[in-house]
Formats: sequence, C-alpha cells, structure tokens
Amino acid sequence: MPSASFSVPAVINVDAEVNYWRQRHADGLMGGGSFGHFVPWIKFACDSLITHPRASDEEREAVFQTEYALKIMPRLTEDEARAFVDQCWEHVYLSSHTDRATRPRLIAASA
Repeated sequence: MPSASFSVPAVINVDAEVNYWRQRHADGLMGGGSFGHFVPWIKFACDSLITHPRASDEEREAVFQTEYALKIMPRLTEDEARAFVDQCWEHVYLSSHTDRATRPRLIAASA
C-alpha cells in the first residue's frame, strides 16, 4: 500500500545540517570513526527531500537502496546508513518546525 504524501520543509539548509552533525560527532555522540563517513548520508538525506519532495516511503527506499549499492566502500552498514538518514530527516523537520509526523521514513527503519 503506498504511503501518504509528505510535507517537505520549505527550506533545507544542507550546510547547517552538516554543521549540526559535525558538532554532534565532535561531542562524541555519534560513535567512533571519521565524521567523513557520515557526510555523504547527510547530503543524501537533504538531497532526497529537495529533489523528490513528493516521493512515497517506497520510492525513497528504492532511491536509498540504489545510493547504498553505488557506494564502492561504504563506511556504514546498510542498517546504520538507513538509521542515520532517518535521524537526519528527523532533525531537518525539527529544525524547520515542520510537523515531524509528516516526515518520510525508510521502509526498513519503520519496521
């Protein structure tokens, strides 16, 4: 069953998102490893909202799967990347004061 349409924030500041997550990483709130491992997923999360504002969860899942498959040496597991993209979306919606209930979810993340 296709999911409902979402309300995407009017403005998504990608640089602000990267800076937010950089600070969280510096504060030790994102585990070990390089912050650089997370940057492509922050950009993917923002870009997917910007370029596919009316996509369903199923469509976003397909785009995520394609993106993950194209990574030559992904530094995050598929589950880690999926959960992190979901966290990024959560923060974008919180930052923009857009109703969090209207944000997208990757299929496996909501299961």
